[in-house]
Amino acid sequence: MKTNHLTRAALLLSFAALSPLVHAEPTAESSKLIEKPVVAPGSLTAVITDSTTFSTLKKALKAAELDITLGTKGEYTVFAPTDEAFGKLPPAVLTKLLLPENKEKLRSLLLYHVLPGKVTAAELKDGELKTMNGEKIKIAVAGTSVEVEGSKVFSADVMANNGVMHSIGTVLIPKSLDGFAGLDK
Repeated sequence: MKTNHLTRAALLLSFAALSPLVHAEPTAESSKLIEKPVVAPGSLTAVITDSTTFSTLKKALKAAELDITLGTKGEYTVFAPTDEAFGKLPPAVLTKLLLPENKEKLRSLLLYHVLPGKVTAAELKDGELKTMNGEKIKIAVAGTSVEVEGSKVFSADVMANNGVMHSIGTVLIPKSLDGFAGLDK
């Protein structure tokens, strides 16, 4: 019986010696730390963050996880509601929108203020434009005056390295959010 155990042990050792060892060498890719995207200086998010007029928009972009989107690659046009514009909403609306369970509703609301590509005030024409949330907004142009869904653009063409921002005095409400927490179009 001792021979059988010794024979088995020798046999296992010989198989182990013949088979290649599995040894995981760290690769350049596996040794890199996962880099978290950061907001680029001069981006739309940086412009919004650097202004005291858009502190509510900054907070909402972060809660909706759109700060990185508007702070990195791509080109966008943002119709940016001021803090005063957010102050015109019914009192509990913003609080409710900022709740984690309403993140997608907040994203939809914010993306309703964003167009793909860089569109200056001079390039805006009367008509409808499709926003990043998939719904359309109405643009009205009279001379140098531009309105978006009836809200006057009062500070146009604030340039960023990834697009342009136009300040507005109203939070635009997409049809998909009609009735949510007292929001009406």
